[in-house]
Amino acid sequence: MIDAADPSDLPVLPTDDAAYWQNPYPHLAEARERSRVARNAEGLLQVLRWDDAVETMKGTRFIAEGIEVLERKGFAPGDPMHTWRKNAIGTMEGDDHRRVRGLAAAALSKRKMDDLRPMIRRHAHALLDAKQDEGALEGRLDYATPLPRRVMMEFLGVAADEMMSSMGPMARVNIVDCFGPNVTPKLREEANHAIQLSMDHTAMLFERRRKEPKDDLLTALVQAGDANEQLSEGELVTLFSTIFGSGASTASIIASGMMELARHPDQAALLRDDPERWARGASEETLRYRPAITGVGQKAATDLEAFGLSLEAGTPLMVSLGSANRDPRYYDDPETFDVTRDPKRTSLTFGIGAHVCLGHAMARATVEEALAVFVSRCDEIELEEEPRWIPFVMENKLEGLSLRFTPRADARPNGER
Repeated sequence: MIDAADPSDLPVLPTDDAAYWQNPYPHLAEARERSRVARNAEGLLQVLRWDDAVETMKGTRFIAEGIEVLERKGFAPGDPMHTWRKNAIGTMEGDDHRRVRGLAAAALSKRKMDDLRPMIRRHAHALLDAKQDEGALEGRLDYATPLPRRVMMEFLGVAADEMMSSMGPMARVNIVDCFGPNVTPKLREEANHAIQLSMDHTAMLFERRRKEPKDDLLTALVQAGDANEQLSEGELVTLFSTIFGSGASTASIIASGMMELARHPDQAALLRDDPERWARGASEETLRYRPAITGVGQKAATDLEAFGLSLEAGTPLMVSLGSANRDPRYYDDPETFDVTRDPKRTSLTFGIGAHVCLGHAMARATVEEALAVFVSRCDEIELEEEPRWIPFVMENKLEGLSLRFTPRADARPNGER
């Protein structure tokens, strides 16, 4: 155990090494046992242990990191990404956060959640129908990515042409990576261009809904609140794009779950034989074992003492989800993928406290149904090659996922599991 009171003694995670990103967990485990916090190659503090992570994300001594995280990456006032992020719910605190979150939750609650799971299953079966005769699929491109997008478009009630004209440019750039460790001039240029196109188109759609309301999320957001408490134009545009864009993270989680079920046929068999019992566990274990993003940015709200360190107000840090979610102080045998864990003992992947992910319920339902349908249609699932993770990015995203399987003749179509 090191003396964390001396910042020079903190472990350093080799985040500048491409090999680290293929399997960071041994590095995180070693650092976590030595110290409550580490530094990454950029010098940013990384919170490693479960209890510290919960206190950092849920307590009052730390708050969400604001626009400064993008400024450290080279985005400046006036840049479209800078403008977009200023209006994001994730950067807000206090009354503004409560106002925007409340209005957004009210708009989302008007959608038909009762119809969500049968709809997810219908789309999942349709995607797998196209691959059954082949006995092979590229799990990320053929299933994990298109499924949340189809679900999102139908759930939000927005026409496909409107949605893709708005979100299409963002789909070509992984906006999440603008918060990661390798933000190049090319990424900044592409992100600014994509965000500007998306903001312009979304603003046009909101203006259209003001004149011609429909039964969709765009209209519900425009109409949320009363005359004295409504979403601003910037908040509307950012909120809608964030809600739809969250499907990218859901896709990464689904792909990770498919990979782990291929690696663990005993766990796939449990889910296949009794999806009602194990679907939630499979989803929660995937979220714990393979979080969608590497960490959550926070900052010290005031001058304070934490983790054995003296921190000045505004000091940035990152809660390492991959470390906290595998802390043996909280989870038994945390390096084992086990769908039978108590699903009520949720991980930190969707956040905790005031800033818990706004769409976590929908994302969880999508992952649960996606994985259950996948194993119901596919048996003897095998990886054709060892998947690789894209290095130096914020999202835990596979480069590819080539799978072979034996189609199940007794699979139940028409939206059933």
